Amino acid sequence: MASLFENMTIDSKLGSIKKFYFFDYFYIFLKSVSIYNERQKIFDNFKVLKDEHKLAESRFKKFVSIDREVAGVKLVRYKYTFNEVLEESLLYKLINVENDKISLTEKGDLILNIYNPRFPDEFYYSIFVLMEQELHGFYQMVKYCYQANKNGLLIFPMYSPMKLDMRRGEIKTNGDMVRYIRKLTTKLQDDLIHFIFISRNLTEARNNIIKRLIENDLLGEDLNEAFNHQKYNVILKRLRDFWINYFLKEIYQIPLSLSFFDIWCYRGKQLGIINITEFYYNFDGRIVYPTSIVSPNVSNSDFKNIFKYKTGEFLFIHDPNQDKIQERFSRVIYDSYIDLRVHYNSYFVNIADLRDIVCYKLKISNKIFQDLLEKLYLLNIKGLTTIRISLEADRLPEETKAMYQKRDPIVIEGSFKNIIAIDLKK
Repeated sequence: MASLFENMTIDSKLGSIKKFYFFDYFYIFLKSVSIYNERQKIFDNFKVLKDEHKLAESRFKKFVSIDREVAGVKLVRYKYTFNEVLEESLLYKLINVENDKISLTEKGDLILNIYNPRFPDEFYYSIFVLMEQELHGFYQMVKYCYQANKNGLLIFPMYSPMKLDMRRGEIKTNGDMVRYIRKLTTKLQDDLIHFIFISRNLTEARNNIIKRLIENDLLGEDLNEAFNHQKYNVILKRLRDFWINYFLKEIYQIPLSLSFFDIWCYRGKQLGIINITEFYYNFDGRIVYPTSIVSPNVSNSDFKNIFKYKTGEFLFIHDPNQDKIQERFSRVIYDSYIDLRVHYNSYFVNIADLRDIVCYKLKISNKIFQDLLEKLYLLNIKGLTTIRISLEADRLPEETKAMYQKRDPIVIEGSFKNIIAIDLKK
């Protein structure tokens, strides 16, 4: 049978996805369509549900709801997101559109009724199946990761002057900014070797970005001339965007815009297909790695088949038996906690930082981490573990001034937790 698939290829439509991150948007849109059929009324209800679900246009959810009266620029953004969700829902044949009347298809009604706010995973996977049938995006994304690096890890480092021991006040001339750019380039080369064993001379790329900054009148050509600090933040953003795109297209050979790459990664994170974090404790930048593989078969029962392709390959996510992996998880979480404790010189450490390390070491999703941590914590309470765990809430999300919840929350036994301490039992 394998020979039947040999000449089959898959056309992945990575650029056909719309520009929003959360699968919850499909729910609030379909829910609104189930109540109203006039476009304006659907939008008005969509706006209300968007606020109730604390959804933002960014990849981060909001901590708190905002006023329902939306005006000006914000209303334009809401309408843009609404139209994007509408178009993607139409692509998957979840709705019918006729003039300004919108209605659910039989498929759309079926998908909507799957949604459970406490357990949204089945809804997410239902949307995933439609998405992968139409676009085959995750097929290509996972392959890109392993083609770029046999371990699948992609790094996108970025260091501010402060991270490279250069205070903003020390950058007084154009030459000082060029010195930072050179120092940054050397650090990027070192990270490529250290993290993913790729040796690359970035001198030509460095010279190109310096030339661009000068041509765009952001950096003076005279290195001894005083640096214009009004352009400081703009230059740092240009450098960040340049190097991320350079890594994506030149080093990893991924012919995709950064915005589409991000959307696929963050949607994949919700599904347990790809993991991405911008907060890894000893690294400044973003790391991406698959928690899945594309293969004709696997011999490891820890991988779960979630999609079949016409090539005879399958998409398998890493979904280990939690009882079997619990002991290993216990060891890895303790060892990782000790690393963090030494790094921060603190008894309690941030659980989200610990999660990033453990998820990467075990190649598991954030959700599996939370499930395993909760089981381990309950075993700890019963005295059935070799370690002792203390979980606390340093500050609740609503007690902070931040607008966005930049990292997935960790809820244990129905309570938000964000710091942890671990001891070996004597």
